[in-house]
Amino acid sequence: MNFLNNFIEKDPIGNTTFLIIFVTLFFIMVISFAFFFDYSKNNKNFKTIQTLERAMKDLIEEFRSLELNFSEQKKILQDYKYTLEKLDLEVSRLADANKGDTNITTAIQMANQGRSLDEISASTGLSSEEIEPILKYHGKN
Repeated sequence: MNFLNNFIEKDPIGNTTFLIIFVTLFFIMVISFAFFFDYSKNNKNFKTIQTLERAMKDLIEEFRSLELNFSEQKKILQDYKYTLEKLDLEVSRLADANKGDTNITTAIQMANQGRSLDEISASTGLSSEEIEPILKYHGKN
């Protein structure tokens, strides 16, 4: 404290002015340094944010691309499903037709052997309306 008293007592106006100017310059330097540090930090953060925004835009585009690919794949799978259902129906129809043809062939063979309507019906499962024409044209009279 003696130093400050001696400093002010020798030349009070000059030393006080010097002290005020020194403190003001010190605060200006501290504030300038803080401003520069804050500015550089904000600049760095801004660049990081821009990089992240670009990465997010790229990611969004990739998700849109994946969504389109999945939509196309879904459509293709639906087309395959439709085709498989049609093929299944066709196989069922052919199996039914083949089964009927087999039964008719069996009925014709049995009619050629001279079997009766009831025997043919029991063996093939055909109705009497279906067996009668077979007996008429292929049966032994």
